Amino acid sequence: MTEEEVRAVVKITIEELKKGGLLKGFSDIAYAEASSMIQAFYDAGEADAVIRKAVDELKDDPYIKIIPLYFSYGYTLERIAELFKVEYTTIARNKKRLMLAIYNAVQ
Repeated sequence: MTEEEVRAVVKITIEELKKGGLLKGFSDIAYAEASSMIQAFYDAGEADAVIRKAVDELKDDPYIKIIPLYFSYGYTLERIAELFKVEYTTIARNKKRLMLAIYNAVQ
């Protein structure tokens, strides 16, 4: 097999794994880790100073309240969207963006 053929096989294999949900990108892995980390932060009474600093650095973000509403108070994204008077997708997108920002800040 030539190098070009090997690359083609690898590319097809990766695409099939992604389609089947068996291979995640970095942001998906980071998002899952961030979710666990942030939930643990709120479950422990916001005691982790590193995470607290990362959250505080985002205090001017208009959507930062999504994080405590979701993780501390247990609001659904639908309910948060109602409170913000925006679409569900806006809340979901900004939640992911903020969680990844927090994750990157503590790494």
